[in-house]
Amino acid sequence: MKKEVLKIGLIFIVTVATVVFGLYSLYGGGASQSTKASGETMALSFNTETVTAAIDTDFTTTLKVKPSVNAVLRGYKVKVNFDKTKIKFKTIVYKLGVVSAGLGDTNAKMTAINERGYIEIIGEDDTATGKAVTATDGAVIATITFTALSTTGNTISTPGSQFFSITENKSLFAGWAMTPGNLSVNGGGPTMTPGGPTVTGGQTGAAKLKLKLKFQGIAGKPADAFNKLSVKVKLLNEATEAVTDYKSADFVADAAGIWTGEVSFNVNPSSRYVVYAKGQFHIQKKICDEKPVETAAGTYRCDKGKITLNTGNNNLDFSGIILLAGDLPIQDGSVTAYDTSLVRNNLGKTDADAVSKADVNRDGKVDTQDYSLIIAALSVRNDE
Repeated sequence: MKKEVLKIGLIFIVTVATVVFGLYSLYGGGASQSTKASGETMALSFNTETVTAAIDTDFTTTLKVKPSVNAVLRGYKVKVNFDKTKIKFKTIVYKLGVVSAGLGDTNAKMTAINERGYIEIIGEDDTATGKAVTATDGAVIATITFTALSTTGNTISTPGSQFFSITENKSLFAGWAMTPGNLSVNGGGPTMTPGGPTVTGGQTGAAKLKLKLKFQGIAGKPADAFNKLSVKVKLLNEATEAVTDYKSADFVADAAGIWTGEVSFNVNPSSRYVVYAKGQFHIQKKICDEKPVETAAGTYRCDKGKITLNTGNNNLDFSGIILLAGDLPIQDGSVTAYDTSLVRNNLGKTDADAVSKADVNRDGKVDTQDYSLIIAALSVRNDE
């Protein structure tokens, strides 16, 4: 990682230097403003010192630089660190010159930025005169939009920066002393050092998940002898990307065909989670919302986990979506010819072995209704 950073830095300096001297050779002149720069400072700041944001709301901040003396800027590199467990990057707009192509982070790198927890803002001014920045007004570097993932306090920081300016003798200067700027979000918190120790912001503890699920083809309460489904559940922590082992539990249905059951996990209340649920005859479902809904059975899809789990009881109503049937015992994560054949070969049977393997709708027999449910699942096929 260090070698990569050094490589990028060297490429950036060479690029800026080439642009600077090329432009000065071409135009044969200097900028209207100049500075001796030696011993002077560049101060970074945000347009506000604090911001408050509710979960899932966006907030936009402006990053600004102000030199202690007037300067003519040619390029810059600013690292913006953020706590990826509390907020996520959404967009950036460069305001000072343009992004250095292939070097500076852009909106196209959103996924990578959020995975590592920092933005590398690398830009340049490739005009003949450079960008004149006064000690009085400074200049806006970029506007950045984040999305809050938590109401827990955290801090956006700018620990590593470098600015390139033109001196009175038209040489490239990069020796500015930097004063970093911070932005407190929801009360502030520790600054992050991506790649170093993770700041969790909370203690782990045992959480009991009381789940409500709805399964395809079961509209009511089955007879007592068949009113049981084995369900596997696991969690994904969005912050750490850690996935738990499966926990299994027997679920039972009420008159409305809503199945309830409980599983327990060790969780971090400061994190957000994805819940994966897989029924005894079903395709695994990825669930990111605490109360998911869908307009048509089986169409719910999601990306990032938004579920907060606390120590103690957590009531999660997932009955607004349908878990599709299709992956029969012995399950392999897909709906295949094995599954359709298993139902077809047991049509009309009511013995315990056949019912335990292929009675998808829990009516005590294997019939064409079960076969139709499996066929309908072929459009999805695989676990999420």
